[in-house]
Amino acid sequence: MPRMTIAEIEALMDQSFPDWRNFSSIIALGEQDITLRMPFRKQLLRAGGTISGPALMALADTAAYFVTLAHAGPVPSAATANLDIHFLSRPKPADITATATMLRLGRRLAVSKVDLMSDEQLVAHATVTYALPSS
Repeated sequence: MPRMTIAEIEALMDQSFPDWRNFSSIIALGEQDITLRMPFRKQLLRAGGTISGPALMALADTAAYFVTLAHAGPVPSAATANLDIHFLSRPKPADITATATMLRLGRRLAVSKVDLMSDEQLVAHATVTYALPSS
């Protein structure tokens, strides 16, 4: 069960990373997952008219951070320890959604998986580990 609500995560992010809303928004929080939307912007495109890999990685990392906050509580100093991403198909120049699911929450590490979707098609899958600060 989440320890933080959408409103609490948004308030923490507003304090810690004031520009975060320019990149993505939280659209749902479930028992084990959270879903974000990254609105399409031309600045995200790379040659060939597709969303760039770095933009997808940033969204995966953000979604994993938010699901970590939701389940570990307000730990703004949590840091990415590992991010492994597989690009599965070319995303369309459209909004991207990312659903991060908590796989394991320990005392020192939080592991989640993130599915990135473009127009209802899975375009990338990531596994992300966050290091949690010692209490």
